[in-house]
Amino acid sequence: MYLPPLADGQEWIGIIIAIPEPWVTHLTELRRSLGDEQANRVPAHITLLPPTAVNTRDREALIHHLSTIAQRHQAFTVTLRGSDSFRPVSPVAFVKVDGGAQECTELAEDIRSGILDIDLRFPYHPHVTLAHGLDDASLDAALDATTDFEASWKVPGFRLDRVDASGHYSSMALFDFEVN
Repeated sequence: MYLPPLADGQEWIGIIIAIPEPWVTHLTELRRSLGDEQANRVPAHITLLPPTAVNTRDREALIHHLSTIAQRHQAFTVTLRGSDSFRPVSPVAFVKVDGGAQECTELAEDIRSGILDIDLRFPYHPHVTLAHGLDDASLDAALDATTDFEASWKVPGFRLDRVDASGHYSSMALFDFEVN
């Protein structure tokens, strides 16, 4: 996992869509079984904002920014279906966001505004990582294990997490979407 440099007075945050049971356990255990150590630090999820360095003194403004964004969006359905890879650009195998990808993209773009107006290392592509940085055989095994995978649920909001130096995510705040 890439963590950008931290300056004095900064911390890492990430913003995610949580995956409910039973799928989060299934996908996290699969990632662990493939040998990806990140599975021990963060459960399977859809990233909206990857680990990002922010000033701790700006936490109140950050919370306000995310609350405002949540109020502008409504719950939507996500469907995970099938698998793919970012190879050869990046050694990542993932489950595809088949339904709700546009909503995830719009939400991620909205989040990356104002206080979180940052450039990403890679173009945003909603997905659920299964294996990252492993050998080709492990990446292929991840793809094979999820060829027929499918899960669907209504996304009620998103989560702000603190990320520590080992890449472990811990929840800081939940942001529910406007009720429709």
